[in-house]
Amino acid sequence: MSARKEGAFKLFNLRYVPLFAVYFLIGIFCISLSYLVAAIVIAVALFSLLALTLTKSLGRGVAVILAVVMTLGYALASVTLYYRNNVGLSGDLTLSCRAVEVTETGDTYTVIADRVTYEGKRYAGGIELTTDVPVSSGDRITAFGTVGIDELSLENMYTALKYRTGTKYVMTADRCETSPGKAPLATRIRNKLRDTLLLYQGERAGGFTYAMLFGDTAYMDATDKATLRSVGVAHIFAVSGLHVGVLSAAILFLLRKLKAKRWVMILVMLPVLGFYAYLAEFTPSILRASVMILLYLVSSMIGMRYDDVSSLSFAAIAILLVKPLYLFDMSFVMSFLSLFGIESLAFPLEKFFRKRKMPPVIASALALSVATSVAVLPVVAMLFGQVSLVGVLLNVLVVPLASLAYILTVIFLPLTLIYSGFGAALSELRYLPLGIAEMGVWANGINVTGAHTFYAWEIILYYMTLGFVGKHSLARKKVKMVAGIIVAAIFIILLFAV
Repeated sequence: MSARKEGAFKLFNLRYVPLFAVYFLIGIFCISLSYLVAAIVIAVALFSLLALTLTKSLGRGVAVILAVVMTLGYALASVTLYYRNNVGLSGDLTLSCRAVEVTETGDTYTVIADRVTYEGKRYAGGIELTTDVPVSSGDRITAFGTVGIDELSLENMYTALKYRTGTKYVMTADRCETSPGKAPLATRIRNKLRDTLLLYQGERAGGFTYAMLFGDTAYMDATDKATLRSVGVAHIFAVSGLHVGVLSAAILFLLRKLKAKRWVMILVMLPVLGFYAYLAEFTPSILRASVMILLYLVSSMIGMRYDDVSSLSFAAIAILLVKPLYLFDMSFVMSFLSLFGIESLAFPLEKFFRKRKMPPVIASALALSVATSVAVLPVVAMLFGQVSLVGVLLNVLVVPLASLAYILTVIFLPLTLIYSGFGAALSELRYLPLGIAEMGVWANGINVTGAHTFYAWEIILYYMTLGFVGKHSLARKKVKMVAGIIVAAIFIILLFAV
């Protein structure tokens, strides 16, 4: 029997695809560094390739391709950042645009608009416009004022958010005229779904559920938002692999019950995932999850073995080729690190917990929670200024409840729009988000947090250790355990040292 029929071939070469991703990421990341530091990083990366070639761990051809890939990453990111920050409209101009989102503060309206047109020509990038003229979502706006490019900074992952939203220009309108129009389809659909949730579940539960569906926390109770962020479970509001995974699992379960073929599953999943990504504004996390799920279905259909690490690497390359600056986006970083942690640590942690006579369901949930928390720890510490230990245990309860609330809402919310009689079921679902919110309040009362400003060398050491102790490392178990304990002790001391 041939090797292919036995399933010996993998969809990707595990040895090379992650390397391609690593060197591509290095190239992109270097644009955020000074020229001197970037030169040092690139020199070290090239020296590593030379060392791998001399030890015959890597062929010369592959080493050259990896160097080209790193150069490509740097070039793509540099060109993208240059055009984003230096090419476009500026000065005192009269523009027309379409309002997408409107925030009212007193007598001032802050408008996020798209379809920026100047002298009959359409310009890429949205605009943040401030005016004292009442504006509604979907209105067509003609405004005169000073237009400038809102420069994208890569210093932190909050400022990089502007790149994802597409907002490029800022303008304070001296004169503004509006006329009624239609908001984008995605905005109209989200507004309709949000209004339905608020009607049947109330403001607190409805805003909570809406945040879980689309990652928009603007309508959430401020206390709930702050509390859940404090205890480390705010990730349930980021449209991510959890959401896509739960949605995909439900659809695939139904298709398998109907005995659908693999190609039928792919044809069904493509528009479903594409439409959901459209509604969620194509966040990096949902793109990553969608690419990996489709790769899984394709590999199953053509009889090749699926590999998580290679698929994760391929998804990173695919996304960054189109949007290279997503590397500096919080959603991208958290999504990929979380899955890397699960892939590396979840299985060995689950085995460890089971050996301690822990029930399989609890062992699996706790392993996922610990693996995810460990993988994103430095990033969470930098973004939020603290890390919650209670959140690790709370996630064991919150994630299953959030998944249940999510899938039931996905079922009953469209049904309620079709027939209002299902509104009673949608209303009863409010107890799930309310329960999660109350858990957050309770956990916040006993919260144990640590805080530490991580330096670059600490982050490098941390993730090198994470890879070393993971399941893909060839080191002996005892060596992994000792290394893991030592580094864990160091970082616990750093986090909780007064």
